[in-house]
Amino acid sequence: MNRYLAILILLFPAIVAAKPLDRIVAVVELQDNLEKSGKPSIITQSEVEEVAKPLLAKLRQSGENIDTQKIWEHSLDELVLRSLRAQKASQFSLAVEQQEVDALIAQVERDNHLPPGALPKTLSAQGIQFDYYQQGVRDQILQSRLIARIIRPSITVSDEEVRDLYDSIRSSPQGEEIRLGQILLHVEGEASSSAAMRVAQQAENLANKLREGGSLETLASQYSNDASGLSGGDMGWFKRGELLPELERVVFARGKGDVIGPLRSSQGFHVFKVVDKRSVSRAPSANKIKVHARHILIKAPAEAGPEENAKARQQIMAIAKELSQKAKSEQLEVFKSLAQKHSQDGTAKDGGDLGWFSEGLMVPAFEEAAMALSIGEISAPVRTPFGWHLIRLDDKENLDPNSLEAQRKELTERVAEAKTRARYKQWLRDLRQRSFVELR
Repeated sequence: MNRYLAILILLFPAIVAAKPLDRIVAVVELQDNLEKSGKPSIITQSEVEEVAKPLLAKLRQSGENIDTQKIWEHSLDELVLRSLRAQKASQFSLAVEQQEVDALIAQVERDNHLPPGALPKTLSAQGIQFDYYQQGVRDQILQSRLIARIIRPSITVSDEEVRDLYDSIRSSPQGEEIRLGQILLHVEGEASSSAAMRVAQQAENLANKLREGGSLETLASQYSNDASGLSGGDMGWFKRGELLPELERVVFARGKGDVIGPLRSSQGFHVFKVVDKRSVSRAPSANKIKVHARHILIKAPAEAGPEENAKARQQIMAIAKELSQKAKSEQLEVFKSLAQKHSQDGTAKDGGDLGWFSEGLMVPAFEEAAMALSIGEISAPVRTPFGWHLIRLDDKENLDPNSLEAQRKELTERVAEAKTRARYKQWLRDLRQRSFVELR
């Protein structure tokens, strides 16, 4: 089964409408909603049962001994987090349209080689109602929007982190990927050293059970504090750069079947199992270039009002007109002079010279415009979050596709994604601690 479909089935069963006489098992409300007399969410017994159902069915088929109560508790925890996420999304006016849900479901059908409209029947054969699945898809889209709105803007990636990842990939087998199972035990931020030691000992005991042949699915489903526990601990496949560096260095050095840990991170204590490893042929790299450019900037920040923005645009248009009236052979020197006179950037004293750069170093609108120019060409005015720019391309060179410069953009995105996932998990934990949850 396609991993994406499997994840949606196991992790995102929908919250069904409460049945008549359905028992309420939890009331959930964000702290700031309480202060504003907001409306709490309720979680019912049938909702918890729907979340737990796929994993319980899978474990029963395998003949494992199951602690149903622990799986029920972890399912309830997942629903609490889901309720808090939904309330937070509402605060930011984040919503999901039905067309978006339909589009993602159509993509799942294509990825699994199913005819259009066949997914409801496929899910029904696995005991999953399509309405539940649709709501799960909606929840997943909403979660990605919360991450984009709240978490991703705070993530920064240093040159050192990108170079470390590049060096790690260069020294590793070609296209190496690893599939991991995990049991994660949280240690709360203010926990005492003795409490942390107790969690560490529990993690050690679980690692030993795995080494003695215990089932990852059973142990993860009953003990893991990570959402992957509801899929039996399966985290899926990872490339280098997609895990936190302190974890990646250890797990990629181990072989298939190895149990690793406990390892300590900001999230708590991890116990990993290397479910599988594989070498994947790398696709030929597309041609990459680096450019030598200069620019003139008239500042108008993204939050500037219409009047300020119009004034800045008028200034840059006047400079562009002056440049267009010069002969091609004169434009470089005139551009330098105008940059020194008008540009509101630190490069003004150098005639706007930005030096050489490749993909991933400039904001997208600026980078796209610069990369599209021919040598000696001057761009039309370009709007970025900093203001209005004119860009002149002084030179352009092809890059070695295996060089750091050529791979910088992709590697930067990998590091950012790993840091985003870790930050998001911590954000969820903090949100949970700051909220009102009444268990009944």
